[in-house]
Amino acid sequence: MKNILIVDDDTIYRDLIRRKLESEGYSVTEAKGGQEALDIMKIQGTNIQLILLDLRMPEMDGQTFYYELKNRLHLDIPAIILTNQSVAVYPSDLRDFVVKTDITLDELMKKIEGYFI
Repeated sequence: MKNILIVDDDTIYRDLIRRKLESEGYSVTEAKGGQEALDIMKIQGTNIQLILLDLRMPEMDGQTFYYELKNRLHLDIPAIILTNQSVAVYPSDLRDFVVKTDITLDELMKKIEGYFI
């Protein structure tokens, strides 16, 4: 089973992506913020194969979450940044990003599928 964690504070967007992923056969776990995602990763870390990560969230942003994931939990899991605006600077570990308003669900699915080839 292909396991994906969606980390985004936008419930509607998170639900839309979850439903699409599940319809394509993916197993999906959701978190509404960075701290919740870290808590999930402490339990399921090695089962998650890809993270869809919003950068701007209350409490703990996506960059802080990813730093903690790599440096505190020592997990090296690829992530696709989901953002509402162009990203000029982002951590070098996060090589892939998507501007939410500039991509269709089908295009996002193709990008995700590329991680499972």
